[in-house]
Amino acid sequence: MDYKIEAKADYRFIYLPELRELGLYNCFTTKDMDIGRSTNESIDDIRKSYEYIYDFIGIRPKEQFSGYQVHSGNVVSITDMSQGECNGIDRIIAETDGLITNINNIALISRFADCTPILLYDPIKKIQANIHSGWKGTLQRIASNSLDIMVNKYGSNPKDIIGVLGPTIGRNDFEVEYDVMNMFKEEFDYYKDIIRQKNEIKFLIDLHTTIKRMLLDKGIKEDNLTTIDLSTYAEEDLFHSYRRDKEAFGIMGAITILK
Repeated sequence: MDYKIEAKADYRFIYLPELRELGLYNCFTTKDMDIGRSTNESIDDIRKSYEYIYDFIGIRPKEQFSGYQVHSGNVVSITDMSQGECNGIDRIIAETDGLITNINNIALISRFADCTPILLYDPIKKIQANIHSGWKGTLQRIASNSLDIMVNKYGSNPKDIIGVLGPTIGRNDFEVEYDVMNMFKEEFDYYKDIIRQKNEIKFLIDLHTTIKRMLLDKGIKEDNLTTIDLSTYAEEDLFHSYRRDKEAFGIMGAITILK
């Protein structure tokens, strides 16, 4: 499944046209806007950004939900419109990094600035998951946790599920030391495929491959997985990056709506 980068009203967006044709309206925002409450002090600016986002997506949701992201493996199903606490923009689900729903015309939102946004979609059962997978959440297998809920709660067949791994810090950019490297080595038996040694104290970890292997092991077909192989760290003109930009970093979003 191919992705495209398109601009509208001077804002660039990444999206998958085929995924939209299958019923999941989607986009990833870029450096052109900052939708983080912790990084953008202007609520009005964030609200305007969402107007541009929904103009681009082509549908306006009845409500929008996001997790209060804590780099966990926690996943919550949205089953009614009153869940969470309204912060003036979104309905926030506490201590949650993954959201799942089968409700039409509501937006699920994950925010990222080097972490990996993951979309899972079952076009047969009409179930979607929108996931924020930081390196800690990756270690806690949040992508697997989400897929398990889709299968066990909603009756999805893993072979029907489409997965999209969004832009993240790239395999040549995610540097860690022995402590984090050892966590990945102990958690994943395919660690030789995801860890490379850079020098005496630094290692490089491939988050995209880590998550892809995790989903393949759960039964998703390789043909149903798309990796947007763009590094938030290296693509300085296109993305915010927490590691690169330090205190000046902004926040991007992955936004999905079932139609």
